[in-house]
Amino acid sequence: MPLLWQLFAAVYCRSVGIASADLVAHTRAMTKLTTTICMLFLGFAVSAQSAVPGNAQIDINKQLLIDRAQAWVAEQEQLSVSQVQIVALDRRLKVPACDSAYSISFPYTNSNQTILAQCPDSDWKAFIRVKIQPLIQGFVYRRDMQPNQSLRPQDIEKTVVQRPARTPMKNLENLANSGKGYMLTTAVKAGEVVVKRHLMESTQVFLLNRDVLAGESISSNAVSQISRGLRSTNPSQRFPGRLLEQAVAARDLSADHILSRRDFNVKNMVIMTTSNLSRGQKLSADNTVLKEYYGNLPEDALLSRKDIVQMEAIRSIRTNQLLRLSDLRPAAMINKGDNVMLSVGSGLLTISVTMTAMESGKMDQQITLLNPESAETVRALVTGPGQARGL
Repeated sequence: MPLLWQLFAAVYCRSVGIASADLVAHTRAMTKLTTTICMLFLGFAVSAQSAVPGNAQIDINKQLLIDRAQAWVAEQEQLSVSQVQIVALDRRLKVPACDSAYSISFPYTNSNQTILAQCPDSDWKAFIRVKIQPLIQGFVYRRDMQPNQSLRPQDIEKTVVQRPARTPMKNLENLANSGKGYMLTTAVKAGEVVVKRHLMESTQVFLLNRDVLAGESISSNAVSQISRGLRSTNPSQRFPGRLLEQAVAARDLSADHILSRRDFNVKNMVIMTTSNLSRGQKLSADNTVLKEYYGNLPEDALLSRKDIVQMEAIRSIRTNQLLRLSDLRPAAMINKGDNVMLSVGSGLLTISVTMTAMESGKMDQQITLLNPESAETVRALVTGPGQARGL
């Protein structure tokens, strides 16, 4: 630092008399010395900058060796050069210039993971690791596509591809008939390999095109079927389109609304009462009707007339009520005091006798019957209205 101050004083302070003429002459030698030292420092700095590893270019000899090794392995293994990867060489490895072509070989039997590179012009040699990327059956895109587009069979092509770093999609052959759809999560280019991270599973939902009032039919022109990511929908929004064929809105619905199962009521044909029923009263065509019903259908709702045959109410039921299995019970086939046709024997040897029921009985129940002529009683199995079979 004192030398730099001397240089400053000699060059810049002479005109204002700070340094005398003798002093100027004295500092001239110091100025030369200081300049020399500064130049040396500058040279060291430039040398250090040029030695920074981050600024170093790939050694041309090393690159020639890599190219030669890839080509040789590809030829030996009948692969494309793009399938052969030379594992990163140690930066400390010095590859000399070799006038002759590098000699490449597999040093280990039954292994193509390591090669031995030698220069015939010298004793230089090195063991180098090799990684081979296998070819697999996969798919590529036929066109450029954008995020949220649905993937269709015509958008992809099955081919042999090099295994990508990400997991490839393999089971897209029956995309149209598998019942499973996919949407893109990112933009893709034509020829790019289809991988799992590109796709998300999708489903079909129904979007309202216009407002629909409560009780109004949801016609086919009122909805559009669109694709949505499976994770962005809930189970109630995933239903078959046939449910809308005879459905009515359960409440006022606005356009651009994605329908859910609770937004509409499906038409069902159910058994309903046409008059008040009392406890124990039998059901028949006189007090019931098969009628349209919109709304949440109980699991035990009666949907056919055959469901009410020989059934009776277990409680009082009002007119225009939907009948449920829990409202009914099997009715008695035979009531106490009824005349019963008792069958005894089988085939041509069957004998039928009129008896009197001593108790009521339902289908397949055992009851006691009385012979009015002999006053004898027998046990019999109820087989139908007014009929029984001897045990």
